[in-house]
Amino acid sequence: MSIVERALQKAQAQARAGAATPAATPESPVEPLMATAAATAAAAPPPSAHGPEPTASTVDPGLTARDLKAIVHVDVEALRASGRLPSAAMAEQTEEEIRRIKWPLLRSIAGVDGATPARNNVILVTSALPGEGKTFTSLNLALSIVRDREMRAVLVDADVARPGLTPSLGLEGRAGLNDALEDLERDVNTVTYQTDIDGLFFVPAGKWHPQSPEFFAGSRMPQIIAALSRRVGNGVIILDSPPLLATNEAQVATRLAGQVLIVVQADSTPQQAVQDALALVDKEAPVSAVLNRCKPSALSRYYGHYYYGYGYGYRGQYGDQGPRAHESQRERRT
Repeated sequence: MSIVERALQKAQAQARAGAATPAATPESPVEPLMATAAATAAAAPPPSAHGPEPTASTVDPGLTARDLKAIVHVDVEALRASGRLPSAAMAEQTEEEIRRIKWPLLRSIAGVDGATPARNNVILVTSALPGEGKTFTSLNLALSIVRDREMRAVLVDADVARPGLTPSLGLEGRAGLNDALEDLERDVNTVTYQTDIDGLFFVPAGKWHPQSPEFFAGSRMPQIIAALSRRVGNGVIILDSPPLLATNEAQVATRLAGQVLIVVQADSTPQQAVQDALALVDKEAPVSAVLNRCKPSALSRYYGHYYYGYGYGYRGQYGDQGPRAHESQRERRT
């Protein structure tokens, strides 16, 4: 037998012996560590097209651990058809307009450029009444944020009474926020879904529960928000909240947010309703506003279609009256 044949025979014998070796005992850290590393690598999102992924110092690896749920497909055409995303013709303009909402919010989180620092990285999007465009704003804001390099966003469907985003993303009936609130032992990762949009994660509303207002007011909700904030690192938590005048959950949730964005439908929402809604917001949270669905003018087609106010003066989606709208709205508030 040649040297090569003997070496091959020895290698085969060693391989057979290795296959027959008993599994590592629970005391041995080798197998669990290897399994965790393999699972984490398998669950990790693909490299960002916008640049390198955030480092381990900024993002908790628990967000992509093996208990993270399967990747959720974001069906752009279906979301456009349901009004959650703008039409293809309006997509580019809307993206530009949402940027003007995004940047002041992110500057406050970072505490840069003279902005008043926000107390945390949680943005609550709400409205006074249903149907004013808060879910549209929440989703498009999250998508705009993850277009930034090294930014991640966890979008939470906190409208547990009438979820909008959950059915739109095909997760109706799945465990979500309410389940994590009810079950004190449930890890928030088990209700956090990775999407096929790089950097975007989603927490569905979960099973409705008659004690949802008490859940929101309890000590469990701050724990969940804090866990999501840590895991997203230097990213953002966006809560698509219930309308402030429709449920009790929204008022409680404003205590957890670093910033509150209230969406107001032009020529529809009564001024008194807006004032009543603002009175319910936690006094420590800065409030900004989006005036939505204004009648477009020739000037607004150049400047954009939203009005974004309370100090930021933004114009954007669905129409306003250009710069004059900013002045008139400011006068109306005083």
